[in-house]
Amino acid sequence: MEEAIKPANFQRVVQAVKKVSGFDEETLSYKTPSLALKLGHTLHKMSDIIHCRALMTEDEALIKSTDAFKKLYVSKWSEMVSHRALNTLSEAKFNKPSTLPFTEDVRILHHYLQKSAESAFCSLENEATAQNYAQLAQVTLSQIIVFNRRRSGEVSKMRLKSFLERDKTALHTDVAMGLSEMEQRLCNYFCRIEIMGKRDRNVPVLLTPSMLDALSLLVSRRPDCGICATNIYLFARPRSMSHYRGMDSLRVHAHQCGAKHPEYLRSTQLRKHVATLSQVLNLKNNELDQVADFLGHDIRVHREFYRLPVPTTQLAKISKLLLTLEKGHLSQIQGKSLDEIEIEDEIALSDAETKDSESESDDDDTALTMSACGTSEAVHAVADSTNTAQLQDTVDYADEEPLIMPAASETAAPSEDKNAAQSHNSRRAPKNMWSKAEVAAVMRHFKDHINEGKLATKNECSHCKLVEDPVLAGRTVQNIRDFVRNRGLTAKRQKKMN
Repeated sequence: MEEAIKPANFQRVVQAVKKVSGFDEETLSYKTPSLALKLGHTLHKMSDIIHCRALMTEDEALIKSTDAFKKLYVSKWSEMVSHRALNTLSEAKFNKPSTLPFTEDVRILHHYLQKSAESAFCSLENEATAQNYAQLAQVTLSQIIVFNRRRSGEVSKMRLKSFLERDKTALHTDVAMGLSEMEQRLCNYFCRIEIMGKRDRNVPVLLTPSMLDALSLLVSRRPDCGICATNIYLFARPRSMSHYRGMDSLRVHAHQCGAKHPEYLRSTQLRKHVATLSQVLNLKNNELDQVADFLGHDIRVHREFYRLPVPTTQLAKISKLLLTLEKGHLSQIQGKSLDEIEIEDEIALSDAETKDSESESDDDDTALTMSACGTSEAVHAVADSTNTAQLQDTVDYADEEPLIMPAASETAAPSEDKNAAQSHNSRRAPKNMWSKAEVAAVMRHFKDHINEGKLATKNECSHCKLVEDPVLAGRTVQNIRDFVRNRGLTAKRQKKMN
């Protein structure tokens, strides 16, 4: 390489770079423009290395030669190589077709991975072989990449130490006061692990209970499946010191799941999917920062503004966005902030929590189930059809008596005695139907919200309750907000039927 950096050979080096990069003299463009740019950086770095060695050996001729090469590189390389390579890269972006994954394909991939993970979990649990270990490791690796929209290389290189030393502390009581009930449930549902990301940035990974169970099984079966004790990676290969590549695993599963466009189901495209979604949502500046920080992007370097601690924000706020993307409900969250996104599903509880909550649930509440092989998953709400029929009957009867059959959170009457309300852990307060005066009072403020399918904010509901006092004295802010939401859903269903 000392010959390559001699000033007399500069023209020959330029021609060699153009040849290996596929330079076309007629169109003045490169077939592989990035290669030409990278070779230029490499040559400059090599000249620095040779220059330093010449200084240490006091080789004056070589010192003079490397200095001359550097001057030539600074003056002529951009003109002869870099300029055309950058133009080729820029022109390639014009009219470039969109490679964003389709929501339906993402949903298909998610369901395929879920079924494959359940099967692989049972196989490894029954028989500890290297083949069963590899199958579960690669499926779980793909699941984590898809759910978290994480770079495949970051998840692939996750250390065993990071998993074993994950934060298992309970949600802080003072922090929980700033979260809704659903967000508190999400904090308890997900497990959070911090790993090393791009540019040594600390990035989080959220794990569902099924992912956590799968990883725990993989760790326990490592000695039986031929994993070296000195292998530091969580997704280690049997009889090797390397790890499984997330990019390869995701590509294989994308082609096997039956998606229409499997070539778009890659970690980079999935990350762009979230970044594009953040433009559709009506996100505040600090919410955009939260999404960017979770993805490992650095778009707000000089501003670190959070209402809640970072781990809690990622568990309570970002997880709602990830669950919505996973289920393909993009159309339902357009124009909403992270606080306004509501998850219709119930989060699976532990056995102890299930027993405590059975006495508090009505017939309309979602049944909580456990998935195969002992892994727990969030299950879909099943009472929506009953509520829909009730809402439809109410709208048809609105001319005579505009009442609505509300959801449990909308109809729960406020307790007259706070101490008595706190003691009723086993039974809910009796439902209180909305009177004609109450419905009219709410409609005066939120008629446009209902027609447009827009959710009412807490501030708007508080203002409505204050202005319409004493008519709405028996309703809470959450009651009013739920009423507006239910009426909006009913109006939306009517429009679709018409």
